[in-house]
Amino acid sequence: MGSRTTLHLILGPALFAAVVLLGGGGMTYPVRCALGLLLWMAWWWVTEPVDLAVTGFLPLGVAALFNFVPMPSVLSAYAQDLIILLLGANLLTTAWARWGIDRRIALASLLVMGTNTERQIMTWFVLALVLSAFLPNTIVAASMCPIVLAMLKFIGVEDLRTSVLGTALMVAIAWGTSVGGVATPLGGAPNLLTVQFIQDSVTHREFLFVTWVTRLLPMTLGLVVVSIVYMRFAFRPEMTEIEGSRAFFLERIRALGPMSAQEAWGLSLFLAATALAFGRPLYASLLPSLAPAYTFLVCGLLCFVIRKDDEPLITWKYAQSHMMWGLIYLFAGGTALGEILSQSGAARFVADALAPYASGGGFAAVALFSVLTIVVTQITSNTAAIAIVVPIVISTFQGLGINPVPFVYIVSAIGNCGFALPSSAGGPAVAAGYGINLQTMFWKGLGLAVLALVTILTIGYLCTVYWPGFAEA
Repeated sequence: MGSRTTLHLILGPALFAAVVLLGGGGMTYPVRCALGLLLWMAWWWVTEPVDLAVTGFLPLGVAALFNFVPMPSVLSAYAQDLIILLLGANLLTTAWARWGIDRRIALASLLVMGTNTERQIMTWFVLALVLSAFLPNTIVAASMCPIVLAMLKFIGVEDLRTSVLGTALMVAIAWGTSVGGVATPLGGAPNLLTVQFIQDSVTHREFLFVTWVTRLLPMTLGLVVVSIVYMRFAFRPEMTEIEGSRAFFLERIRALGPMSAQEAWGLSLFLAATALAFGRPLYASLLPSLAPAYTFLVCGLLCFVIRKDDEPLITWKYAQSHMMWGLIYLFAGGTALGEILSQSGAARFVADALAPYASGGGFAAVALFSVLTIVVTQITSNTAAIAIVVPIVISTFQGLGINPVPFVYIVSAIGNCGFALPSSAGGPAVAAGYGINLQTMFWKGLGLAVLALVTILTIGYLCTVYWPGFAEA
């Protein structure tokens, strides 16, 4: 073990101990422990002295040892629906690898999108962005990342952590899901939560989805433009062109021959799970318990049942040796950290500490809440960030006799911009679980977060000044 690795191993728990023992400012014991755990996990995720999945288990061990939050609330994060979704999706893509459908999908992706790596990055980013305007970002990421992974493995990229291209493509999907989520209330739980806050605490009537789309359109467009420009220059892949031509990939697809029955089953089950997840509103009343997570799991379990020539699509022995278990544990750890920050009162402590500085209203107040939101969104889930900040925004501006709605719009748009850590949003968590370079995602993500903050804050505040209708809900 190198000296740098040893140093990073020690610094993680040292940061935790320093906050717990030396933290002041009226912080309670649970708050100190939660903030210390945040620093510990963030340090280990970025410097990687241990496997990312190992860091994902820290919330369980630390919470049990130091007894600062109820263990059931931490443990439940490791069995959330999204964990089951990732498990089911991973089972399905394991069947792809077993029968070679991943090669066929990889060749088709290269044939359609071309071999220019810059075009590949931008195409996946825009595709994820568009889909996430209408669908939950975790489902979009879980559906798209396996396709990109199949393509990367085909061109010889096995270790995403050491490949700029591999990390860039996965991050493009992750960030695309976050940016696209701003556009409509259907973009994710944070938006629906904001709608609920506006209905319950401000208007006391139904909030129309078309109102969200029209009011947030200027900020959405600004964020999309800035993000696309940033993506264009943020990454310099190790190759500018993927080896091969359109004719070459077409020839390779033909050489694979007709799709086998096993390939057809593997692809059909994945497409069925994805279609059922996206079309959930159509059958929710008939099967209220069949959430997207369980749709993927059921289809994944069918891989062990469906047989051809008395051989199942996958066996458990094959599955357990090819599953990406680190993806599941990493995502669970990020979710658990967010739960701890919320349950301990740490996130609320930070928000309440800053709220008095916004008592004067005006641009300073909007800027303060915007900065608070972007910071909280990077370290805990975007849903938790909205749950913490939006009620404070509403109460602060209502106390000043100011309509809080336009400021809620601004904060909610910024709340979707979780880019830096796996704990910030579903998309980054899924991408991180595939073994990308977390240092790259963290530092590049911070850069995009700052640009997003400046863009949304500027456009949003200009809307409050020059667009009277912006304040309507």
